[in-house]
Amino acid sequence: MQFTRDPSGTIEVEGETYAWEIRRQPRPVGGAVWEGMAVSLRHVDFKREAIIQFPPPLRPNGRPDVEKQRVNVDAVRNAVTAAIEAGWDPTSRGKAMVFDVDADGR
Repeated sequence: MQFTRDPSGTIEVEGETYAWEIRRQPRPVGGAVWEGMAVSLRHVDFKREAIIQFPPPLRPNGRPDVEKQRVNVDAVRNAVTAAIEAGWDPTSRGKAMVFDVDADGR
């Protein structure tokens, strides 16, 4: 696994280059409910965006990990493939599409 603290970067998936950027860190949304980190993806030559939402990280005692999270670049690479399989066409036009993935980006 490759982790980075950078807020943005590029990855290559099947010969295509995609830009990613952290859209939000984990945060509480009310009560004991938390949202995980969200990463925005787009093909470097096109503008159609996909927003990938990861589950909130949990500590061993089951409570949410509130520290700033590092980005797992391999999970982002997996998320690109999963978003394309789920119907995201990075070359098309339109609103950003939102996808929920697991911690591995699938």
